[in-house]
Amino acid sequence: MKVNQFDPYIGDEELSSLTEVLQNNWITEGKKTAQFQEMLKSYCNSKHVILLPNGTLALYVALSVLGIDSCDEVIVPAFTFVGSATSIVLTGAKPCFCDVNEDDFNINIESLKSCISKNTKAIMPVHIYGQPANMAEIMKIAKENNLKVIEDAAQGLGVTFGQKHVGTFGDIGCMSFYADKTITTAEGGAVFTDNDELAERCLYFKNQGRLKRGSFVHSQLGYNFRITDLQAALGVVQMKKLSFIINKKQKNESLYKKLLEDIDEVSFPVTTKLGKRVPFRVNLLTQDPEALGKCLSDNGIGVRRFFYPLHKQPCFNDHNSRKPVSYKNSEYIFEQGLSLPSGVGLSNKEIEYVCNTIKKHFLKSR
Repeated sequence: MKVNQFDPYIGDEELSSLTEVLQNNWITEGKKTAQFQEMLKSYCNSKHVILLPNGTLALYVALSVLGIDSCDEVIVPAFTFVGSATSIVLTGAKPCFCDVNEDDFNINIESLKSCISKNTKAIMPVHIYGQPANMAEIMKIAKENNLKVIEDAAQGLGVTFGQKHVGTFGDIGCMSFYADKTITTAEGGAVFTDNDELAERCLYFKNQGRLKRGSFVHSQLGYNFRITDLQAALGVVQMKKLSFIINKKQKNESLYKKLLEDIDEVSFPVTTKLGKRVPFRVNLLTQDPEALGKCLSDNGIGVRRFFYPLHKQPCFNDHNSRKPVSYKNSEYIFEQGLSLPSGVGLSNKEIEYVCNTIKKHFLKSR
């Protein structure tokens, strides 16, 4: 049996929506884009949503309109996808990596505090793997130190801190709709804000320095960071499936946990009580994830290692502004972590096959 690590959950409904756009002969930003934005605004309870080509660019736009530049430092967790920090480098600013919690993988509050300096301009919490960061503490620290907050909610659609959707606490929140996200537009991203002025700056920034197309008078410097109605057509249909997708992702993870509950060699990350969690990946921790991963791969099962800690990334050798005492949790999580097949379309039979293969691997080594 072959079990892919991830497959987008798309079908005939998405094909029909794409066909509709092509038949209408308006493939750039148009009615579908406006519809998708309204659906996101309503679902996340955000005053403004501006769609962008991808999540990394969304973070870059957010940082830029907040005035982050080469004189500034932005605190970001060491355990996250590389795009969180490259967006900071794109502005000319320096990322300052802090450690994360061992149990939920999110930004560690004490490590965050230790990173604050006179050059710190902003904090970028990441709601990693669909689990909410502690936004109450983060917003308190930001207020006390007059810092901007840019939430990286790339993996956070459907996730809440308390009753409030992640990405709507800080000055700006950012989301991704890449192929492996909870919903997908193939490539795509968005910024969320309740601030009218910031929303307008984002529109100027993404639309060649003007608020509306059709005019060749550009009052500000801007760029072409628009998407297409083809992408939005996917997003509209995916939003209609969102409740099912979230429910299925949660059920799949629960089945994994049930089938592996007697295997002492593996454990799952904790689910905190900070809010609603939506598992972006089905993750486990084990002593030798390389060996387990090879066994699964040899049996036709797609797996993926966790994110490589940013403070160890060669590309940031000349960019990390300062180092705290320790990144031990970020390193431990990477050294122990493995992501199992996590697609919404997984059948119970496929999950059982994955779990039986894991059981055989450990029984053989006992």
